[in-house]
Amino acid sequence: MTEFLIFLQENFSVLQQKTVEHIFLVGFSLFFASVFAIPLGILLVRFSFLRQGILKAGSISQTIPSLAMLGFLVPLFGLGNVPALVVLIFYAVYPILRSTYTGLVSVPPECIEAAEGLGFSNLQKLWWVELPLALPMMISGLRIATASTIGIATIAAFIGAGGLGDFITQGLALNNSALILLGAIPIAFLALAFDYGISQIENQFQHRQESRSFRFKGVLLGVFSLAIIFLGGNYLYKEHIMTKKATITIASKNFTEQYILAELMAQLIEGKTSLKVIRKLNLGTTDIIHQALLKGDIDLYPEYSGTAYLTILKEAPNRNGEDILSKVQAAYKDKFNLVWLKPFGFSNSQALAVKKSFAEHHNLQNLSDLARVAPHLTIAAPPEFLKRPDGMLGLSQSYELKFKNVMQVDPNLMYTAIDHEKVEVIAAFTTDGKLQKYQLIPLNDDKKFYPPYHCAPVIREAILTTYPEIYEALSVLFGHINEEKMRMLNAKVDIEGRSPFDVAQEFLAKLN
Repeated sequence: MTEFLIFLQENFSVLQQKTVEHIFLVGFSLFFASVFAIPLGILLVRFSFLRQGILKAGSISQTIPSLAMLGFLVPLFGLGNVPALVVLIFYAVYPILRSTYTGLVSVPPECIEAAEGLGFSNLQKLWWVELPLALPMMISGLRIATASTIGIATIAAFIGAGGLGDFITQGLALNNSALILLGAIPIAFLALAFDYGISQIENQFQHRQESRSFRFKGVLLGVFSLAIIFLGGNYLYKEHIMTKKATITIASKNFTEQYILAELMAQLIEGKTSLKVIRKLNLGTTDIIHQALLKGDIDLYPEYSGTAYLTILKEAPNRNGEDILSKVQAAYKDKFNLVWLKPFGFSNSQALAVKKSFAEHHNLQNLSDLARVAPHLTIAAPPEFLKRPDGMLGLSQSYELKFKNVMQVDPNLMYTAIDHEKVEVIAAFTTDGKLQKYQLIPLNDDKKFYPPYHCAPVIREAILTTYPEIYEALSVLFGHINEEKMRMLNAKVDIEGRSPFDVAQEFLAKLN
């Protein structure tokens, strides 16, 4: 407990920033979802021909996975707040819409008849009779929308929109429970705070006999709503202005090595140039990060030649490492206006790994040996590995691997799975620091299936032309990180529990 409090104190300023980002995402999306859903719910009561189609469409919309929605929106809107807000508003609309409609149609007919007898207009009936009586049901829908939005907002971390989800995704990636708690606990408190705020609004509306007090509360609610709009607009404006200044956005995929390499580049550029660095780490798969680079949402990230050759360029496997690297460099420049800088100095090949004791018991040294016992084993692998030509698809053909079960697992949870003997095989990388920690050995690729995976910075040509000092700043890394050094850096994070920022800072201090 003491260690967590110290950790909390060290990261309190970042926690404040991420909490504000999360509140913005939730508040902004709930406000606009309500502005859209409540009038639409009123229209559904008035125009019955709209009712069935819209309510069914809304119900179906809730079954669409939020990550799938993000994957669809990123190519359209890029990374950042816009796709995150679109997704959050999309999922918040239906609970509010449904509860508004249900509440209004549940108003007793005699109440409406009494209002008509008093000469109320349609607008007066709605405002003074129907909405007040429907309010409890509407509030319940808002509560449901709020709870789901606070939870779904954590996925904003996958597309660089910030929020408390950043702590959770980084904690999962680094197997750091303190980071996970740093995100999860504030999210729980936010849910309670939002629910309390909604209950107070409900109480004020339900006890509005004192008209002056009610009007005052209404004014406060209006001011609060305007404040959300202002703060949200200001937040988006500042982000837009920031991207127009002399900045460079550095990104990474969602595993330890990528975090460290991104930090190395970020700290060098911050220290050796006048550019401001924006970090967008943990952006997920190769396809997502490549699309973000093409759209200009990010400017620089570390990539692997074999991955680019097979996944992005979709070329046939080629075992000549230097040939692959030169082809990738030329193709990226011609097709995408992207520049591959000089490699860091190591190749991080994929591998299938098993526990050392398991390999000794079954006499496993090569992947060909694994094929013999694969029908009795379960393998855990990341989603990307299962669909890539240099992953499960290609391995199955080259080695005739047929596993009993194939489990799709987050890259960082694979090690927990094999350590607890839930699986026997995992898809790993040769520079993983966790191999030693969990007593795993990568099986030899005796048929030379895997191409070399030389790691190098990939940058947008326009950025490199505008800021040539970036090349000079990064040049100290070129050829200076071999496999042993990279494995050591990964181990400092994965085994010793240190942050990628500190590990990168220490390495650069020694390098200089």
